[in-house]
Amino acid sequence: MTSPRDARAPAGRPITIEDLLAVKIVNDPQLAPDGSQVVCTVTTADAVANAYQTHLWIVPADGRAAWQLTSVPGKDTNPRWSPDGAWIAFISDRSGEKQVWVIARDGGEARRLTSGTLAPTELAWSPDGRWLAVVGKPQPRPGPDESDVRVISRLRYKLDGEGFWDGRWKQVLVLPAGGGEPRPLTSEECDHNNPAWSPDGQWIAYAANPDPDADLTNVADVWVVAAAGGAPRRVTRGAGPAALPAWSPDGTRIAYVGHDNACRGATNNAVWVVPVTAGEPVCVSRAFDRSAGHHIISDMRAHPSSGGLTWAPDARRVYFLYADGASTQIGSVAVADGSVHPETVGDHELIGCSLDRLARRVACVESDALSPGEVAIRDLGRDAGPLRRLTDWNGPLLRSVALAVPERFQFSGADGWPIEGWVIRPPGAQGAHAAASPGARVPAVLEIHGGPHAAYGNAFFHEFQLLAAAGYGVIYMNPRGSQGYGQAFTAATRHDWGGKDYEDLMRGVDHALAAYDWIDPDRLGVAGGSYGGFMTNWVVGHTRRFKAAVTMRSISNAYSQWGTSDLAYQKGFWEYPGDPWESPKFYLERSPITYAPQMRTPLLILHSENDLRCPIEQGEQLFVALKKQGTPTLFVRFPGESHDLSRSGQPKHRLERLRHIMAWFAAHLAPPRDAGAAAAPPRRREGALADD
Repeated sequence: MTSPRDARAPAGRPITIEDLLAVKIVNDPQLAPDGSQVVCTVTTADAVANAYQTHLWIVPADGRAAWQLTSVPGKDTNPRWSPDGAWIAFISDRSGEKQVWVIARDGGEARRLTSGTLAPTELAWSPDGRWLAVVGKPQPRPGPDESDVRVISRLRYKLDGEGFWDGRWKQVLVLPAGGGEPRPLTSEECDHNNPAWSPDGQWIAYAANPDPDADLTNVADVWVVAAAGGAPRRVTRGAGPAALPAWSPDGTRIAYVGHDNACRGATNNAVWVVPVTAGEPVCVSRAFDRSAGHHIISDMRAHPSSGGLTWAPDARRVYFLYADGASTQIGSVAVADGSVHPETVGDHELIGCSLDRLARRVACVESDALSPGEVAIRDLGRDAGPLRRLTDWNGPLLRSVALAVPERFQFSGADGWPIEGWVIRPPGAQGAHAAASPGARVPAVLEIHGGPHAAYGNAFFHEFQLLAAAGYGVIYMNPRGSQGYGQAFTAATRHDWGGKDYEDLMRGVDHALAAYDWIDPDRLGVAGGSYGGFMTNWVVGHTRRFKAAVTMRSISNAYSQWGTSDLAYQKGFWEYPGDPWESPKFYLERSPITYAPQMRTPLLILHSENDLRCPIEQGEQLFVALKKQGTPTLFVRFPGESHDLSRSGQPKHRLERLRHIMAWFAAHLAPPRDAGAAAAPPRRREGALADD
């Protein structure tokens, strides 16, 4: 997992908690139609204002300096080039409400195209550049004089990060590029997403599920509607989800990403192709045992872009992003025989996948273990080759700090399955216990990723580097259930949370202790969020080898999460063998709170009060159970935050979260000196609960 550009970490000062806010987050790279430049978003944090600013930047493909296209305070997102490359449409909240704006590629004043409460989320230019397809909510938002009582009739009435459903659905509309009233093309009572124009500009494809049982499933289909208006027509009738439709150059077929629901949510996404007029969908990448899309977890981005699909001009291949072990790569699949050709190689995380009009060049954001991500391009050819980075926005920060290079290892998990893992060794200059000399031992923290169908990988993780800088070793791995290692590996946790996945993790710790004698087996910590929080709770209820634990946005009670989460009610046909009344014993046995009497490890509980994925009642139950039996614990609640606190929460809350983590491990793992501010707990408000 070492950086392809750095054989070792550069020398510098220890990274700090506050450095998190110095990172510039690069996203949504979009290559101009002629391939000459890239537009992307760059997000910076403002600690004083406790807010983020996101602006558009232009990056020349010839290596000249990037320049800032927008600068008005606010969040400018979703940049999209006009077909002639002269204009860039984008979404911005600079005027208070999110609206569609357009700006010339050479800069100048941006012009607003919409008003009101449309709340746009996606954009797509028509081939002639006269129209924009927009996803938004054309219905008026409820007024302040109306009742604030919520009357619920739909099962899916809330969503993490968005809150309670406001009674409005996302529809596909067409908007004149010169300005004017948007005209809705869809009206079904469901969300419509991913609009894509046909090459002749007569049709728009999108993904939706208007069926009455839509809330009970993860199914969606590809639909088409005439750009001039008319009744939509369903193109697919699949058993699973369909997303990101892309028209073939001759307009006769549509490629999309989806699966047939064989293993429900644990099924690999694949590239499919369906005739527009008549015929059945074909999974063209079925023989390729990897999942399309982005699946790597870090604390840099909440929902990195997969970039969609792009057809080659001759319609023989479709380009897409896919997960491969600890990396994401760009590849192309042959429509005729399903063979997949890798277009990129390297130990990296790629975000986005944007091609020029002739599919001669691809742009993305490239991150690795020592870099949060920069714009990169590659000219496509017969052989895969390295990407060429065009920006260095994070270079000044990275060159000023000492970063630790992760060391990859492999071990045999449960049933002898090969499992990939890593350790990060603290820099030798950090404290008396930092293994600078032979035989010196340091405490170490096992980090467990969420999902479970996600993965750790070749991506920058500030939290891991922070732990290493404070003198801790970091152990992390991709146990069964992780993406990137094939369908059987990904689906192996279904009906077995806390089973062989737990065994994989414990065997990985055993291997690390045997292979790296600088780790102190008597000073081990464990931490994880979401499914990783479930597993942290499970770990401390089944072993006492860890001396401190931090559980974040966790699951403690499968019964109550099933009915209080925005999506957990689907686990009965996704991860668990039925609903609670169908498998009561399973729900009881696979709930970590069942094993609370065995939990003696000091446990820090971090939870967001607006987390709708793993609601805060999960943390509340666990805290009460631990306090009643005298286990050392602390419950830290973050107001106004969602499930994505660590990646996109308020800047001050993201810093406080890290301070609590570092203080907890400092108190219970006797870390080396010089942990500095990282080991200083934030001051609690008057009346806040502490340990007994």
